[in-house]
Amino acid sequence: MTEKIKSLLPPLPFHIPAGQAARLAETLGLSSEQLMLELIPVARSFARPPISRFQVGAVTRGRSGALYMGVNLEFPGQSLIQTVHAEQCAVTNAMSHGEKSLEALAVSSAPCGFCRQLLNELAGGGQLMVLIPSHEPIPLAELLPRSFGPGDLGIEAGLLAQTVEPLEVPQEASGLVREAFLAANRSYAPYSKDPAGIALRTADEKVFTGSYAENAAFNPSTSPLHAALIQMVGQGLDFDQITEAVLVEPESAQVSQIGMTRLLLEQVAPQAKLTVNLARR
Repeated sequence: MTEKIKSLLPPLPFHIPAGQAARLAETLGLSSEQLMLELIPVARSFARPPISRFQVGAVTRGRSGALYMGVNLEFPGQSLIQTVHAEQCAVTNAMSHGEKSLEALAVSSAPCGFCRQLLNELAGGGQLMVLIPSHEPIPLAELLPRSFGPGDLGIEAGLLAQTVEPLEVPQEASGLVREAFLAANRSYAPYSKDPAGIALRTADEKVFTGSYAENAAFNPSTSPLHAALIQMVGQGLDFDQITEAVLVEPESAQVSQIGMTRLLLEQVAPQAKLTVNLARR
């Protein structure tokens, strides 16, 4: 089945629009949930785990009907805290495409505790249906009983549904700087109130952006750089193709992305030039 599905997909199917997903399911005679499970091996093939050698693939479905893939990413020479989990990757992929709500997520192995906490940040996250091969579908609330989440900290909405107080985009901003500002204003930062965004340019002049996403438990937050690198993985690009990066965050930020961004960027793209813009609120 995997080879048949691959033959019907574009070479880089990290985002499958709703119409295409529906047609693919109909062609294969599968339900949406069955299709998601069958797409897991396809997603796993894009994983980059040079440390663990353990490939994880995930596929999430948005309320729009679109499907978003996710994989695990590991960074040799860096702390393991820099690792991107497949579920985290899939959610970030959906966020980057403007999805406002997720309905289901299929993953090759049961979500770890980190990912259960991350998924619980979603608006209505407890109702998210989790699909694991050879197991019955199960709502996230049953995988994470007595959970701690946004509501415990007074946040009524949640990841993908909450808007951020925008930073002031300078009128003269253009190119990467403007893209980084716009990415920052797509952040989810209800706890620190410190949105941040990054724009990367590659040697072939492609631009990739990433937005900051926080978590009530803090540690499962996703940095702007990780979010942008996820988009590069979706296009099959190597990180050493990055030539320039612009990071935007508030000038008075109590939570700064500068140190972590510089540390990871120097590892994956040491030739890249990083510029930091401190923004007014």
